[in-house]
Amino acid sequence: FIGGVRPVCLPRLTESFPPGLFEVESSTYTYLLADTNTREAIIIDPVLETIDRDLSLIEELGLKLILAVNTHCHADHITSSGLMKKRIAGLKSAISKFSGASADILLSEGDKIRFGKHYLTVRETPGHTDGCTTFVSADESMAFTGDALLIRGCGRTDFQQGCAKCLYDSVHDKIFTLPDDCLVYPAHDYLGQTVSTVGEERKYNPRLIKSKDEFVEIMNSLNLPKPDKIGNKPVLFRSSAITCVNLWVPTCQFNGKTAAQQILNHFSFPSFADISVPANLVCGLHGL
Repeated sequence: FIGGVRPVCLPRLTESFPPGLFEVESSTYTYLLADTNTREAIIIDPVLETIDRDLSLIEELGLKLILAVNTHCHADHITSSGLMKKRIAGLKSAISKFSGASADILLSEGDKIRFGKHYLTVRETPGHTDGCTTFVSADESMAFTGDALLIRGCGRTDFQQGCAKCLYDSVHDKIFTLPDDCLVYPAHDYLGQTVSTVGEERKYNPRLIKSKDEFVEIMNSLNLPKPDKIGNKPVLFRSSAITCVNLWVPTCQFNGKTAAQQILNHFSFPSFADISVPANLVCGLHGL
């Protein structure tokens, strides 16, 4: 296994491997997991800007990518899962059925994400969004926690269906019940950290060691700005993969134009409103 920027030896799972691939602008980790015997692979939280890097690695390693799965509808970057489906025949997409997005596979509590002889089990961990999920390896030695649990932190709860009480319960009931030595692989890190453990986070996470009431107070007083790729115009967007979903217009560049410019050329906006909505625009961008 390779996790994040530095190698991490995981002798218990020598027949598969997850490189943690980093996207600098949004500080997002993308995880590639594969069975080294069958070469079947899945990718977790792929980012649009790094699709060429990811596909090159998959080709170099001789892997057969069968599934692109998102831990939730991200607001700080655009997933590449839709564009990957156009470039890899037979690739399927997956996301929580509570995410508000469409995919080939809508995930629920207890579902198994299989690749070769390995699988991840889906645990629903809402709170950052309604559709947040954590993926746990069969032997409970690894958990891919998305934005629910970060290293010494957690996802924000002030927009996009956020609920501090729900997040607290999700982490304590679905993640902190895993073994102490279970490795925690988050969707983001802003300090160069790559991996933690359930035991460490249960003991040292400054927010989640608090009582639920204290946690809610902390989360409600953060006063964070919106992510860089979220603007203040919601757009009603229709596509073959996402139907009638309100999406924030990002300011990032794609094919020489901002996403906002591309969407403005094809769609009209409803009234201005400060609403919290999913920000997964891949299904729009790959078709423009």
